[in-house]
Amino acid sequence: MPPAPSTRTPPGARWILGAVAGAAIIALGVLLAGATGGASEVWGGYERALRRVTDEQWWTLWAFPGILVGALIAIGIILSPRHADDAALHRRRLAFLWSGVGVGVLSLCAPIATIAQGGLLTAHMSQHVLLGALAPVLILLGIQPASRGTRTRRPIRALLLHPVVAFSIWLGSTIIWLVPDVHHQVLVTPALWVLQQVAVFVAGIALWAPITDRIVDPPPWFRTGPKCVYMVLVFFAGVAIANVFWFSGTPFYLSHAAGAAAWGVGPLEDQANAGTVMVLAHCAITFIAIGILFFRHASERGLEQRLIEAGVPEPEVYAATFDGHLHDLARRKGVALETRTGLD
Repeated sequence: MPPAPSTRTPPGARWILGAVAGAAIIALGVLLAGATGGASEVWGGYERALRRVTDEQWWTLWAFPGILVGALIAIGIILSPRHADDAALHRRRLAFLWSGVGVGVLSLCAPIATIAQGGLLTAHMSQHVLLGALAPVLILLGIQPASRGTRTRRPIRALLLHPVVAFSIWLGSTIIWLVPDVHHQVLVTPALWVLQQVAVFVAGIALWAPITDRIVDPPPWFRTGPKCVYMVLVFFAGVAIANVFWFSGTPFYLSHAAGAAAWGVGPLEDQANAGTVMVLAHCAITFIAIGILFFRHASERGLEQRLIEAGVPEPEVYAATFDGHLHDLARRKGVALETRTGLD
């Protein structure tokens, strides 16, 4: 019998595929900018962005911050999966990875970026939801889960991505960038604006790494229950900040007044709308993540029990669950992945 065709990616192919995907993203950004009458440009500062927001139609407000876009594409190329024994899994990871890169690029190039730079706080918050929440989780889902032992081999990463530390990094970054004086400097200082975008993305990676079991393996105790608690804390952090925005009665970001006025809203209304964006985003993030964790947990527990009943040693079963190989173990042992319920 001839050997089964290999699903491994040839050496160097991932770099070629990544370069093609990156070139396609860049070409699409330039094409959209040209087709809409926008400008392919680096960040030109608050005053310039405000003038564009005031004088131009929203669909022409495309921009192209080359350094940031290039960095995201480089991340995609570097992290592109080298190979996979399961071709479908390999394709799925590639889809997640490049979807995340695409969302990140969109958050930096689409009109929402220029509108945010021009001073609309609601747009600024929406951009950070894309760049700091959605893009990181998609990119992380596109790479292979960490294997056991990476905590000891990479102690610094393990420390930074410990669930308590990672959550603190994310929360601290969120609060610091929302301090009114800091936020004003971000708006008027191009270099600080770029730094904020990088920090928001990195904080998002830190937030999601323990949940997705990427980069380093999480502590043994950080399984489904603690992960759900972690996501609930993320939700309440967003709600707390939103409540401050909603009920303060005072606009914190006077620098945004002109940008809000360009869209026919006052700074207090803009602030409240930004709080609503945060709550909606955190609701979606939390409940989707908890739902996935819950159903995966239920599926894993049932399959673990069937394997144990089939005579597989418990340590081997639990190790397979931790490493994400539970289904492979069941196939090797001839145990059904699913059971039927009801009357036949």
